[in-house]
Amino acid sequence: MKRKDGGLYVLVLRLKRGQTVKAGKLPKSHFKAGLYLYVGRAQQGLEKRLERHLRKDKRLFWHIDYFLQKAEVKAIWVKPGFFDECGMVRQVRKLLEKIEIPQRKFGASDYHCPGHLLYLPTSEDKEMKNLGVEIAFKKFKGFCPIP
Repeated sequence: MKRKDGGLYVLVLRLKRGQTVKAGKLPKSHFKAGLYLYVGRAQQGLEKRLERHLRKDKRLFWHIDYFLQKAEVKAIWVKPGFFDECGMVRQVRKLLEKIEIPQRKFGASDYHCPGHLLYLPTSEDKEMKNLGVEIAFKKFKGFCPIP
């Protein structure tokens, strides 16, 4: 059965300066300044989920809600009809060798993968330009696929 209006998304985020974030039940953690990728999924209502992420005034529910209080959304990529977050994280980690998991279980407390938030210690434009193409994502609305 095909899920209507669902799929994966990647939020490309910039943290201008290092920040300490307490995300839900996860322990407080310091996040370095730089570029982050967050892989998320909406079983349905993908567009509504992304619009919610972009709102500043909302109830904090998911780990990413807490991080978004500090970070700026630079781009949003979507992959409708695809739902394997952990598989996508593995694929991105293979493509960007220097990528790190900044906090274990961030966005993945009920999964067996290490986390859905990724940190790029060096934001190489060439790598980022190729990433969206390699993982076959499309840009969401007016968001440019290159941060």
